[in-house]
Amino acid sequence: MADFRPVLLGTDLGVYSIARSFHEAYGVRSMVVSNQLRGPIDHSRIIDNVLVGAGAGEEETVAALLDVGRRHAGTPLLLMVNAEHEVELVVRNRAALEPHFVIPFASGEVLTAAADKEVLAATCARLGIATPASQAVDLADAGQEGWAPPALDLTFPVVLKPAVSAEHLLLSFAGKRKVYTATTAAQADDVLRRLARAGLRDVVLVQELIPGHDTQGRTVTCYVDRAGEVTLMASGQLLLQLHEPTMIGNSAAILTEPQPEVEEQAAAILRELGFTGFANFDVKVDPRDGRAHFLDLNPRIGRPNYYLNVAGRNPARAVVADFAAELGLGGPVASPLYRPEQEVGVYSYLPWSLVRRYLTDPGLRRTVARVHRTRRFTHPLAYALDRDPRRTFYRAASTVNLVRDFRAHYPEPTPTGL
Repeated sequence: MADFRPVLLGTDLGVYSIARSFHEAYGVRSMVVSNQLRGPIDHSRIIDNVLVGAGAGEEETVAALLDVGRRHAGTPLLLMVNAEHEVELVVRNRAALEPHFVIPFASGEVLTAAADKEVLAATCARLGIATPASQAVDLADAGQEGWAPPALDLTFPVVLKPAVSAEHLLLSFAGKRKVYTATTAAQADDVLRRLARAGLRDVVLVQELIPGHDTQGRTVTCYVDRAGEVTLMASGQLLLQLHEPTMIGNSAAILTEPQPEVEEQAAAILRELGFTGFANFDVKVDPRDGRAHFLDLNPRIGRPNYYLNVAGRNPARAVVADFAAELGLGGPVASPLYRPEQEVGVYSYLPWSLVRRYLTDPGLRRTVARVHRTRRFTHPLAYALDRDPRRTFYRAASTVNLVRDFRAHYPEPTPTGL
């Protein structure tokens, strides 16, 4: 067992997946700092929970992290976060945290640029990589009397999303969604006004909708080390995303079949930005011409990160190899991080019976059925070394709730995935 300890923020299954990766690779228990116990991290044998308290804000969270750092001063601590507002928390408090933690993130300027959808669109334009036609709407002056959204010179339907997600994530208002859609200019105007009334004062990016249902989606995740080398990369085809309004866009089932062209484009974007650390891209292939359009760059490993392990590439090994000396492992750690052969399986926290209903392409359905028969259909919370009846019950109850959400919000597949 290694002597270092991962320290994570959050409570969702993406955080648990990171802890599972470190346990599989190094046998280490992760410490998870959070304001509550939730099912994915509760009753776990691979996690030590550090509770901050309900309603804790940034000051309390940072204080809790510093306390962890002081109490474990003799142990190298690797800090990992996996949400937009948590990345910003690290950026703002890096000077205070760095004496206690190894922080495997790029500089604040690079992280801020990478998280901005306008920057992604401009970078892709320079590189000749496709992105949807878009228009930025700045809500900075939306609180002034007489403000009105500008006219949109786009072809409808469109999707609307904050250019930087962190501010929007912390807002609470009726009708909140992760991504908004509009089929007419009047509907887009209404969305922009609602966001302005809710207090959003950031840029909203309005993009022409790329048609096609969920299976037109692609995902690619990379780790770029401090020398600028891509030491880990995996990609896959989206099978089904969540459709509950505040969760739409989160990949729930992924076929880990490699996407070489998308991987090359992702690596080019990261080189152009001078990015280091984990990055996850959302991509959609236009069924009209087969061209991949880059939608989002998330400067973090992403919620469905266990799909990397299903693809045969444990992300913990990439970050540990990069920071081996700082983690007390005696220098660079050689490991086969990025091999030409990617294993094909399915990452899914949805049951096969549900996923199958939404696969309208017969060939794709047969491919995924074969994977299911060979038991390469993997739930990130189903870890044989972390069994507990209460965790089994949570996973079953969560599955029931997810099925209900699909019945309520997306009962049948649609041509747009919306």
